[in-house]
Amino acid sequence: MRYCEWTPHLPGKEGALLLARACTLINGMKQEEYATMFEVEDNHWWYLGHRRLYTQLLERHCPQAARGRVLDAGCGTGGMTRWFLERFRPSRLEGLEISEEALAYCRRRGLENIRRCSVEDIDFPDDHFDLVICLNVLYHREVISDLCALREMGRVLAPGGYLLLNLPALRSLGGRHDRAVGGVRRYRAGELKRLLREAGFEPVRMTYFNFFLLPALALHRLWGRKRDGEEVRSDLWLPPKLVNRLLESLLALECRLSSCHLIPVGSSLTALARLPR
Repeated sequence: MRYCEWTPHLPGKEGALLLARACTLINGMKQEEYATMFEVEDNHWWYLGHRRLYTQLLERHCPQAARGRVLDAGCGTGGMTRWFLERFRPSRLEGLEISEEALAYCRRRGLENIRRCSVEDIDFPDDHFDLVICLNVLYHREVISDLCALREMGRVLAPGGYLLLNLPALRSLGGRHDRAVGGVRRYRAGELKRLLREAGFEPVRMTYFNFFLLPALALHRLWGRKRDGEEVRSDLWLPPKLVNRLLESLLALECRLSSCHLIPVGSSLTALARLPR
């Protein structure tokens, strides 16, 4: 990870240069993956299981922040943003996204308060939000420095505000899926704790997720490495309803277990952190 000094929002030419640099990298995520995400994220077991975990963390630790001023930093195609709006009904929900194609999908969902900017140069003033959610964003190729991005999220959070993160875990699981979606980083819990503290946050709760399916996923990724000559595609597809329901049930069980036990390992790493007052 490359270190970079944090600076406030960059206006004018400097901000435009950073935006342009990020945009030149947007092809790191294959464009057809946006269409797939838009089609499946409201019904896919992986998304539904993670939404259950996010709800559990937010309701337990910061229910008022989740219903206050919220920023979705990296909306993607807007499925999670729309779900959050309907589930928590925050007093204000803003979003940001760097991809013009993803922004078009957000508009198709009726989401209007989405700005085009980078998570490393957030176009909002200081102390503006009670909660920032940043789900499966920091690992992307277009994020030049994850530390700078975290510091920028801290800048727009009010003192005592919360940050909800989800990230892919375990470098050994990297492969074709990561290349298809532009992923260049995977994290371990200790590494993420150090990164959050360096950015000025204090971790509140951190857990791995998707533990039960980890052996099958590891084998699938290993098999994928033997097919490197084929077209690179992500693992995102909607299985038959019965299989989808079974997989969602496994994540629901994991979610209940995570409420009283830390999941020791998994393909995802979810963290809730807080800024000091």
